[in-house]
Amino acid sequence: MAKERRGQEEAVPELNLAPIMNMVVILIPLLLLSVVFLQVGVINITAPKLSISNNSEPPPEPEEEPLNLTVSIEAKGLRITASGGVLPEKPGCPVPGPTICLKDQKVDTTAKFKRARELMAADNLQGGETEMKQALAAYDWIALYNELVKIKKQFPDENIIKVTGEQDMPYAAIVRAMDVARFKLEKDSYSKPSEFWNATYKKKGNEFEKLFYDPVLALAQ
Repeated sequence: MAKERRGQEEAVPELNLAPIMNMVVILIPLLLLSVVFLQVGVINITAPKLSISNNSEPPPEPEEEPLNLTVSIEAKGLRITASGGVLPEKPGCPVPGPTICLKDQKVDTTAKFKRARELMAADNLQGGETEMKQALAAYDWIALYNELVKIKKQFPDENIIKVTGEQDMPYAAIVRAMDVARFKLEKDSYSKPSEFWNATYKKKGNEFEKLFYDPVLALAQ
């Protein structure tokens, strides 16, 4: 009797893993379909170059003076400069002031950018994004696009634009200026924000028609 009882205890039935494996096979595609993939936009830019040389010989003069188009993002608006000087202020902007002043000159963009950084540092991403959007919305990006199209018509072979900003200017403002300057839209001039922000890029053949598509990060002086 003891020998029979010992034999019964040693007999262990095999586990049937087929149902579990079937469930895993079903769950894996469901999990992959529910994953939200992060989309990242990339802008090819050229970083500023600092050259150190002991050569006393002056560099050769270029055959044609470059346009040296620069957009500076300031607390009070957008300043456009070129080799010929600074573009004058638009009608309605204070003098002296940036070329394109804020749509609402009462908005303190410096304070809003600072508040946005503080909220994001405190893990209040929604509040920080709201402050950032309000500060960016104060700039007249439509007027910047309209002005760049005029300049492009005068200098059709020029593709480089330098973008710079005041101290502590967030990268969101730098990237917004690059986005506005890179490609032409359906129209050369806009006045309504809804029409501007919903416009699609103008195509030339199978490619988008370029405006100043070669942005360069410039150092603020």
